Amino acid sequence: MRCKAAANPWIKGFFRLFLISLCILAGSPVFAQTGQVTGQAPGGHNPSTSSVQLPPSGQVREYLHPVRKFIALVPVGAELAERGESVQVSIRSRKGYIINIQTGDATPAISLPQMMGKLESKYLGTGKPWSQKLQEKSSRMAGLKSIEAIYEGAGTRVRVVIAHGLKTDFVIIFFAPVESFEKLESDFKWFLTNFKPNPADLPPAERMTNKATGAASGPSPDSSVASKQFDQAGYGYVIQYPGDWDVSRPSENTATFSGKKGTPAYQVFVNIQNVRPVAAKTPAEAAEQALTDLKTSLAREARDFQVVGEKPLAYRSGNLTLSGRQIVATYTYSGERYRRWVLVLPRPTGTVAHIWSYTAPDIRFMEFRPVVDAMLKTWTIKPGGG
Repeated sequence: MRCKAAANPWIKGFFRLFLISLCILAGSPVFAQTGQVTGQAPGGHNPSTSSVQLPPSGQVREYLHPVRKFIALVPVGAELAERGESVQVSIRSRKGYIINIQTGDATPAISLPQMMGKLESKYLGTGKPWSQKLQEKSSRMAGLKSIEAIYEGAGTRVRVVIAHGLKTDFVIIFFAPVESFEKLESDFKWFLTNFKPNPADLPPAERMTNKATGAASGPSPDSSVASKQFDQAGYGYVIQYPGDWDVSRPSENTATFSGKKGTPAYQVFVNIQNVRPVAAKTPAEAAEQALTDLKTSLAREARDFQVVGEKPLAYRSGNLTLSGRQIVATYTYSGERYRRWVLVLPRPTGTVAHIWSYTAPDIRFMEFRPVVDAMLKTWTIKPGGG
C-alpha cells in the first residue's frame, strides 16, 4: 500500500501542500470581522430603475476550477490562491481560517478510510502536527460519498473531508485556531453546502436529481412566464415578481411573495412590510427604530440569531434618494437554519419605514439569488403619500 501511495504524484503533492498550509496558519494573524454584508449584494446599477448598490468587495464570489470544473463560493473577505499545474486551491479568510482544496484523478481502488489513514500516518502522532484525533464519521458531500475527521494539535484544529467522485478525488481541509474553531466552522459548513462538483463526478442517480431540481445551475427567472406586478394603493411602492409565484397580504401593511406549493421556491420568501415606530419623529428615526425592533424580534423568536453583516444602504430612483441600512442575519427556526437579507429604508416623508427582506433556508439562499435580485431591481418606492 505504501508503494502505491509513493507512486501517486497527487498524494505526494497533497502532503507537500498540506505541510505548507500548516506553516501558513501558524504565522497568520487572526483578523477581526469587517462587518461586510456577506454576499448579499444585488447586481449593477441601472439608472432607469431603483437599485441598491454595494461595492464588489461585499459580494460572495463564485469560483470555477479551470481543470476539474467544480464550483466553490469564496466567502466575503477571503482571498483565493491557486498553486501548481494541477491547480490546488487555498482560501484564506480575514476571520482567521484557511480552506484548502486538493484534487486528483479518482482512485476507486483506494477506499476513503484508507485515504484518511495515509494522511494520519504522516500527520497524526507523537512529534507530528496533530496530537489527537477527535472525531471520524462517514458522510456525504455535495452528492458524493465522503469521510470526515477532526484533529487537533499546536493550537490548531483541523477538519478534513475526503470525497470520491467518478473522475476526481477531493480532499478539503479546514484550519482554524482551537479557541475560535466552533464559531468559524459555520463558514466551512456553508462552504460545503454550496460546493458543486463537476456533474461528470456525480453518480447517475444524483446527476438526474440535480437536473430535475435545478441544483446544478440554480434557478433563474423564467422568460417564458410573464412577470406580475404588485401595485396596491396605500403600500407606497411598486414591484414585479415571477409569474409563477404567488403574493399574499398577511396584514394591511405587508406583502409576501413566494413560489407555489410543491416547488423549491415555496420555501423562499420576499417580504415587504411598512412599519411606523411609535417613538420616531423623522424618516431617519423611523428606519433606525424599525431595524432595531426587527433585530430584537428575531433574537427573541429564533435560536442562534446572529447578524453576520451590516452596511449603510443607498437607494436611488430618478430624483429620489434615500439612505437606510441593510443586514444579513442567520438563525434557527423549527430546527432549520435560515438566512435573511434585510433592507430598511424610510419613506421620503413622515415616520413610516419599508422593511424589504429575502428569507430562505441557508442551503438554498444563494440558489435563488438571481430571482430575488431581479425582483429587487424593479422595486420602486413612490414619493409622496404613495
